[in-house]
Amino acid sequence: DPPSGGPPSGGPPSGGPPSGGPPSGPTAPTPNMSPAPTSVGFVSDMPTLDCPDGCPDCDPNSPLQCPPRDMKAVCDKHNDALYPPGDAREGERVANFRDCYDMCKPSFCCIHDSLSKEYAPSCAQEYENCFLYYPCYIIWWKLHDTIGPATYLRVEQDEDFYNVDFEFLTNDFANDREFFQQLFGHHFDDDNAPTDDTFENEDNW
Repeated sequence: DPPSGGPPSGGPPSGGPPSGGPPSGPTAPTPNMSPAPTSVGFVSDMPTLDCPDGCPDCDPNSPLQCPPRDMKAVCDKHNDALYPPGDAREGERVANFRDCYDMCKPSFCCIHDSLSKEYAPSCAQEYENCFLYYPCYIIWWKLHDTIGPATYLRVEQDEDFYNVDFEFLTNDFANDREFFQQLFGHHFDDDNAPTDDTFENEDNW
């Protein structure tokens, strides 16, 4: 059960996801335009447009494109490498939650088996590139780190990798309806939009 002093009627603490979902907005960036990593874990300033070895579906119109080549470096919280002098992001950590999150969002449908057809459909048996997004586990773990129901997100963590707070996520949810629906709708097997009451109902726990 959530702790005393939990959310008032209408949403979780700190302005959580609104009932009924956010307005529509932009989708996540196209992953195959990301630069390639160098041997020391940095990323180059040249985009990689060819088909990476081991990627089964390199069609530019694929619903889930080949992941960025630097995904493993960016999503590895133990990677302490910094962007080198002269880089636009000089001195920043290569590995960080926000960049990993942006890379991983298109693949969320790969990790669940909801029977939803429209609101939060699974793609685990359809998208050939799903298995390549395994570095994303650290993002999905954190987005399911809750205090009680799924909407009670506990995202802040005292580690350098986690450059994220609740406000960042709620703003992103408001701008990316598809991901919002996937994240909160995949717990259910129908196409009804879950509300705050849905998550507060103990029968759904």
